Amino acid sequence: MVFKIPESIVDLYFYGDNHGRPEYIIYQVKQHLIKNAAIILCGDVGFGFESLEHYTNNVIPQLEKTLKKSNVIIYCIKGNHDDPKYYSEQLINTDYIKCVPDYSVIQFKDKNILCVGGGISIDRTYRIKTNSINIINYMKWHNCQYEFAEKNAKKCYWEDEQIVYQPKINERIDIIATHSAPSFCFPSFKGDFVLKWAEYDDKLLADIDKERSTLDLVYNDYKDTVTHWYYGHFHKSNYEIINNTTFRLLNIDELFLHVTDDNY
Repeated sequence: MVFKIPESIVDLYFYGDNHGRPEYIIYQVKQHLIKNAAIILCGDVGFGFESLEHYTNNVIPQLEKTLKKSNVIIYCIKGNHDDPKYYSEQLINTDYIKCVPDYSVIQFKDKNILCVGGGISIDRTYRIKTNSINIINYMKWHNCQYEFAEKNAKKCYWEDEQIVYQPKINERIDIIATHSAPSFCFPSFKGDFVLKWAEYDDKLLADIDKERSTLDLVYNDYKDTVTHWYYGHFHKSNYEIINNTTFRLLNIDELFLHVTDDNY
């Protein structure tokens, strides 16, 4: 799928994990006087923890008051803390806020941006247990069958959160935006927090390795043309150049202006 950013948009920004706090995005737009811009959220937007109606009736209108006034469009990439169907089915797709399916291309001026979502939740054992408790409580308070409760109870984990590889597409790709990152990018180690969760999840470390090796395949497909790669997920900031590609890790709610010849 191709998204063409309107010609009225002058600047392109990338944004780290937001975790369902739209007020932070509004603050950033107002604080930095951002106008006529597109912002690509690199996953963990937070869609799915509440009902779709909550977003369409409350969150989206709240955001769009600011976005419309400033002519800012937000493109959202799936994180591991997002319900995948919001992206695959584009459950949110307004003039100013769009959920982008995996391997879509966003066209900005003469650049093509490949978007790849997904990642592994290191605390998934806890989240799976929480989902089960929510279903049981829903059955109790609504006097319903398991199937109905499973469909309607609140969730904080989705089994299809992982990254799925798709073969190289025909379009030339200049920029890649993902939630996680290739294995050779920072961080190249697993911290104590990850290792602690792995004590309760015997497949966690292998699945994390697979997550990042999948993005190695993506890198190998497009490495000859990609100049910039933006990602989130790791809750840190980092900048490095590897084989002529600039990799920038964005921290939670970190906003970064992509520098072009027009805004340098």
